[in-house]
Amino acid sequence: MFNIIAHADLVKKFGHRPTQDLTKEVQKTAEAFKKAGVAIEINTSGLRKPVKEIYPTLEDLKVYCAAGVPITFGSDSHAPSEVAMDFDKAVDLAKAAGYKEYLLFAGRKITRKG
Repeated sequence: MFNIIAHADLVKKFGHRPTQDLTKEVQKTAEAFKKAGVAIEINTSGLRKPVKEIYPTLEDLKVYCAAGVPITFGSDSHAPSEVAMDFDKAVDLAKAAGYKEYLLFAGRKITRKG
């Protein structure tokens, strides 16, 4: 039904942070994403919000990468000037998490890039 899971840790935008280690839960989520054949979006819009972070965190992206969940990029643009904003930072984050390729979607057709 869906190709992309976006804003996986959006709750941090509202000041909600884990008070305990959620790695096992993120691993379960990663397994579900992999099984469903969806990609996780690295979204730069958080950099323009008070949270000042990309969604999801580096720690979560490492788990998604280890599970074989592909990535794509988004900027949640609400103005033309925001299209692809801070993608250089998103690419750096993806590389730090271990990703070597990403997906592009056009008409729900997938293209792998690396």
